[in-house]
Formats: sequence, C-alpha cells, structure tokens
Amino acid sequence: MFESFKRGWSMAGASWSVLKAYPRLALFPVLSGVALIGVSAVLIIPTGVAAAAGAGLNASENTEQSILAVALFVWYFLCTFVIVFCNAALISCALQSFAGQTPTIGSGFAAASKRLPQILGWSLIAATVGVILQALQTLLTDKLGFLGDLLGAIFSGIWGVATYFVVPVLVTEGVGPIAALKRSSGILRRTWGESLAGSGGLGLISVLFILPLFALLALGGPLAGSTGGAVSGAIVGTLIAVAVVYGLAVIVVFTALGSIFRAAVFIYATTGVTPSHMDTTLLQSSFRSK
Repeated sequence: MFESFKRGWSMAGASWSVLKAYPRLALFPVLSGVALIGVSAVLIIPTGVAAAAGAGLNASENTEQSILAVALFVWYFLCTFVIVFCNAALISCALQSFAGQTPTIGSGFAAASKRLPQILGWSLIAATVGVILQALQTLLTDKLGFLGDLLGAIFSGIWGVATYFVVPVLVTEGVGPIAALKRSSGILRRTWGESLAGSGGLGLISVLFILPLFALLALGGPLAGSTGGAVSGAIVGTLIAVAVVYGLAVIVVFTALGSIFRAAVFIYATTGVTPSHMDTTLLQSSFRSK
C-alpha cells in the first residue's frame, strides 16, 4: 500500500508539472462533463415519449422494457463516445507537448476528429463490453455474494489493463478498434511482461484529495445546528456549493493527470524514450507483476 501511495504521488507530481505548463488541458474533462450532461438531457425526452406512447398503445411490459433497454444502451454508447473522444483529444495534446509543440484545444480536437471512425468503433466495443461486464458482475454477486463481486472486479481490472493503451494507439496509429486492442495488450506484454497488474497509484491519491469533502460535510452539521433559520440554511447551502465545486475540481484535475501520464507511459513503452517532466524509474514501475 505504501509503495502504491508513493508511486501515485510521484505520478501525480510528474503529470502536474505538464498540466501546470499547459493548464488548458484541464478544459477537456470539463467539456466532456458538459457534453455528458447534454447527451443525458437530450435522451430523457424521447425516451419518456417512447415509453408513454408504448403505455398508451397498451404495449406489453416486455416491449416497454425493450424500449428502455435500447435507450439505455444508446445513452451509454454516446456517453462512452464523448469520454473517449475528449480523452483522445487530451492525449493528443499531451503527446504534442512531449514532442516540444504547444498544444491547444483546437489541435487536440482536430487530432481526435481525424480518428473519428476508429473512435466510434472503439466506443461501441467499449460500451458493449461495459454492459456485459456489469451484467456479469451483477449475476456473480447475486449467486456468490462477496466472492462474485470480487470476481467481477477482477474481470473489470483485466479489461482495464488490456485496454490501457487503446486510445493512444487509436490517436497515433489510426488502426481499427480490434487492432488497437491487440496492440495495447502487445505493448504491455512486451514492456512489462506476461503477468500484469495496474499500479492504481493515481486513484489512491485522488481518494486522499476527496477526504476533505467528508470533513467539510461533517463540519456543516454542527455549524448549522448551532444556528437557526436563514443563517442555518445559508451555511448548509454554502458548504454544499463549496463541496460540489471542490469535488468537480478534483475530478477534472485527476482525469487530466491520468491522461497525461498515460501518454507519457505510451511514449516510453513504444519508443523507449522518457518524456520531459517524467522519470524513467517511475514509468518502468507503472505496471508491476501480479
């Protein structure tokens, strides 16, 4: 645990040096979040209309469930596409910065747009596998309890490791989604060996930065209770607003840091070159033997 924490702190620090030099990279997670809200809002209305129409026509329960299932998958696919597309743009900018170029929002989206067919194909595969993994985990949990939940998490982890380099491969090589998946797995095996486990370091550090939220919310109760009326409401409202802004900021920053570090590891794994702001030992320890 201590080694993972230490490694995660080093990952965050190295990636932060790049983000500090090019703070506009943090806009990609923000734009992704806005687009996700837009996609969700747009799909709510037609889904509700379709469900209401089915009910009005006395459609069977199976028909209504099918409509909702299709709508849910379409929503999941579109959300996956938004996340992958913005991540591809962010990784493109990170790669540009490592190449000594000055990345911009426009250059990132331009690079991602050139790979639009590949990104669409990969988004469909990722969404489909995501739904299957979620259904499998639910089934295993129902049948085996905690053991099933653990097995589901292991399957998801294996998928996450195997697909770690898919987006950088799509961006740089322009191959199809299946070839990108094979290429991603091949890069990992060639660089770190056959038996791999993700470091998870950045995730641990992000949890550390989330902890102040709990302290803030815990503080809010006594403060609100010690006052009354409008003052109490104002305190609670202010604390909620601060907590939301802080939480979103942590998500945005660590999303950007994760993509930047992924781009750096990809360069190291495919070229053997250590990008600027990065440490060779850190990149070598990005994955470890199980």
